[in-house]
Amino acid sequence: MPAAAPTPKELPLLPLRPGRAAVAALVALGLLTGIGCPAQAAVRASVLATVGGRLGPPMPLESPAQRIARLRSQAAKVQHTIDQMNNQVEVLVERYNANREALARTRTAQASTQHRIDLARRALSGAKQQLDQRVWAIYTGGSPFSALVGLLGATDLHEVLATAKYQEGVVQSDSSTLARIEHAKRALDALAAQIAAQRRAQESLQVELQRDRQQIEQQLSSQRAYLAHLAAEVRRAVEEERRRQEELRRQALARRLAALRAARLRAERAAAAQRASASHASASATSAGSPSTVAGRAVAFAMSQLGKPYEWGATGPGSYDCSGLTQTAYRYAGLAIPRVSSDQWNAGPHVSMGELRAGDLVFFATSLSDPGTIHHVGMYIGRGLMVEAPFTGANVRVSSIGRADYIGATRPTG
Repeated sequence: MPAAAPTPKELPLLPLRPGRAAVAALVALGLLTGIGCPAQAAVRASVLATVGGRLGPPMPLESPAQRIARLRSQAAKVQHTIDQMNNQVEVLVERYNANREALARTRTAQASTQHRIDLARRALSGAKQQLDQRVWAIYTGGSPFSALVGLLGATDLHEVLATAKYQEGVVQSDSSTLARIEHAKRALDALAAQIAAQRRAQESLQVELQRDRQQIEQQLSSQRAYLAHLAAEVRRAVEEERRRQEELRRQALARRLAALRAARLRAERAAAAQRASASHASASATSAGSPSTVAGRAVAFAMSQLGKPYEWGATGPGSYDCSGLTQTAYRYAGLAIPRVSSDQWNAGPHVSMGELRAGDLVFFATSLSDPGTIHHVGMYIGRGLMVEAPFTGANVRVSSIGRADYIGATRPTG
């Protein structure tokens, strides 16, 4: 009679190396998953405990609070990098806008110079024609010595004087014609040098514009590549953190503005008490926060552009960059202001944060002590908020002005 098959307890126990023991335990776990006995869970737990002992302690689970803290920390670092990239692009865009404005001015000056050249050429042609006529008259009427003959053939003193005066006028006319010719030639030489310089400047600006355009596209490409490598979870966390920080900025700025308004109101009331003119103080307080008609129209136009995409170098109507939006809004309102944000800084008197009115332009810079580093501008609409064309990939929107790079504000006057 054949021997019975050995039971699991009778299987020989062979010494296992640590790695093999872990593999064997995992195999056993796989086999045990097919066993339908009540002890299955207990056996599986025992095997997992054995594997855990072989492979090391299990990783601790992340609590919801820890996960939020981790994602916020990652989001803050990512947002800081994105903000730096956006600022670098804005600097390049504003330089591009400035060079494009300079190119437009050069082309206008060149057209003006060309018009002056045309006038000088016509003047020279007219003077030469007059001189040619004079030479022809001398040729057909006799040599200059005929004047002496005329004097010698005069019959009385009156005729002598008349002939001499006529000859003097002819000589003066000839000299004037020659002077006009020389003046026109000198003017043409100067204008030719001027238009040559303008053409060289134009060529240089075109080279700079091409360089700016390439640098902007390279920066945007780098930014897109950076964003593409972010995990979806981190991208969501960045957007959530951006909204959270925006709300915190709005709340903090609202408190600051409320304190500034309260301080201004106290000062106005104190001045009113000293002047015994409370009604005048009330009127001035009302007008201090009210936009002018022009500023009101500019704000209304800018707000009507909400949702339109940012596009560097654009001034509407379908898309805008930051200074393109503010310039177009004020142009619609009937006030001409410069194209570039750093030039818009000087488009009117500067106002403190506590004096802000709707329509004021608010500026942001790399260095708060140097307006030359301004790279962004928005339009104040009240309550610590601005309408702005922010950066590539975003649309015209309403945001808080409570940013760390806020440098100041200007009230446009043209």
